Amino acid sequence: MSSAWPLRTLRWTYVAFIAGASAMAIRSAHAGTGEGHHSARFVLFLAVPELIAALSLLVRPVERIACAVLVAIYVVAGAVSAASGDIVAPLRFLYYAATAIFIVTAGRERPAGAAEV
Repeated sequence: MSSAWPLRTLRWTYVAFIAGASAMAIRSAHAGTGEGHHSARFVLFLAVPELIAALSLLVRPVERIACAVLVAIYVVAGAVSAASGDIVAPLRFLYYAATAIFIVTAGRERPAGAAEV
């Protein structure tokens, strides 16, 4: 198995997970329900760009921008969650941000001529 496959698999599963979670949040917010102490409008404010940025991680020319957008969203979501008393959500958002950063940086550090990730 090529060394590119584990990273490619991580990228695709991460995108699928984040996009799916974002889509579910958008659906809930569209139905008028928020998440926890957060209003439906706030959830939409974060979930729509999160979905777009997650899908954009699959487009190499814009993956760095997509990663930066995701990290910014996770910082906001983590801070708001922490302010509302949730101590687990900020750790989860930190993990999501670290994973996005790893995917993008590891994909860019591969040797010249290596398979596209």
